[in-house]
Amino acid sequence: MMVTMIALLAVVAQVPLFHSISAQSSSIDLSKEYASGDVDVFPYLQAWYTWININGTHTIFLALHSYQAQSPVSAFVGQGYNASSGSKVFVANALLALEVYNDTNGNGYLDANYGTSTTELKYLLGMNASQTFTPSPVQKTITGGIAHYSWGVTYGNVQAILIKAASPNYGYTGGLAASYTSIDHVSFSYDYSLNGNTTYLKTSYDIGSVTLVPPTDPGVTLQGLSFSLLHTTLAVASHQLSVVAGSNPYDSQTSTSPSLVTAAHLIVDNGLTYEFRFSDSYTLAKPLPEIHPALYVASPGNSLPAGAFNGQDYIPLIRVQDYVRNKLPDFAGLPSTSDLSYATSRLIYRVSYPVWSGYGLKHDPTYVAHFVASTSSSVTPSLFSGLLIFVIAAAGIVGVFLLVLIVSLISRTRRDSRIMISGTSQVLRLCIGFSRPCRFPLTIQDPSK
Repeated sequence: MMVTMIALLAVVAQVPLFHSISAQSSSIDLSKEYASGDVDVFPYLQAWYTWININGTHTIFLALHSYQAQSPVSAFVGQGYNASSGSKVFVANALLALEVYNDTNGNGYLDANYGTSTTELKYLLGMNASQTFTPSPVQKTITGGIAHYSWGVTYGNVQAILIKAASPNYGYTGGLAASYTSIDHVSFSYDYSLNGNTTYLKTSYDIGSVTLVPPTDPGVTLQGLSFSLLHTTLAVASHQLSVVAGSNPYDSQTSTSPSLVTAAHLIVDNGLTYEFRFSDSYTLAKPLPEIHPALYVASPGNSLPAGAFNGQDYIPLIRVQDYVRNKLPDFAGLPSTSDLSYATSRLIYRVSYPVWSGYGLKHDPTYVAHFVASTSSSVTPSLFSGLLIFVIAAAGIVGVFLLVLIVSLISRTRRDSRIMISGTSQVLRLCIGFSRPCRFPLTIQDPSK
């Protein structure tokens, strides 16, 4: 989920019935070293996947899209492997929200403590639908004797809504629109390599410029504002797992203060098993490109409003979490009682871009896993195919799935300058341009009535 839109066409044009890419449903052959393709996940929705299976490590990438209507914008990548202690480990990163903030104290990152009702958050940028979806299938190359696996996807002409950060939920569960926006493209690309007992996953974000599209509230501007990508870590292990942010233990569920860090680690049985390398820069796509340091902040639970990822609006997410947890024994040899929940993640973190003002940006963070090679696999293809279907929904539901439905209404409700999600107004069933009723209830309220 990245952040840029330029074309007014993305908001007003008619949606083509089919994309130029032909849909080909398939199952994942987990015996292959690497593969890319499509699987059906829900009616009218597909997941484009990349699968890599080397030395007992399993990497799965999923991107949600549709051939029948505008594609939702959602991507997910996770790794399963054995740690040096013999523990089974599964680690994934999920992008939950795109945050726009006013760095009033000048420290570079978003300050928020909803326990004291203080926040620098101005808007949530809710990405919804894209008019094009272009995948790049996985390719294997050898560089310096090391195998590299590269793949990616690009969502083009992305529609989004700039949602006001107003109490009580500050936009995390919807709210009043300050403006419609368009983003020229949002691209996720990856380079995965293995050297000895270490894997490297270089993740490249390329987000186009964010353009405000009428109707826009008076005084709304992105000039001088900063940008943040809110992530959560989904990590489970068969042995004791802990988080270190910088050089200190950290747990987003119990910590009360943010921690500006250049690295974070997952520790299993007192041994390093996963690294977040948080010391790099991003490029701002101005006429004369600018390079600025990215800031990484381990974020406490109080930096999100209570119930941000719980409640009725997130029943689909809760069901997904339960399903994935139940399938962990088949996928990673982990017990079904493992906690695989966004709401209880031990490491919530923000990637902050202090200098932004709506310009496009490019950024390449790196994630490193330490494993023990194995020739056996704990995965069975039939069961993992079911896991695949539900994990891709989990990856996007919190950060974008509800908003996928909101923005799809833009072309139908151009006469309304504001929209609101409300728990008390009448519920409508809506789909992203689909002819069948949607399974996800969305509540719309016109505040002028």
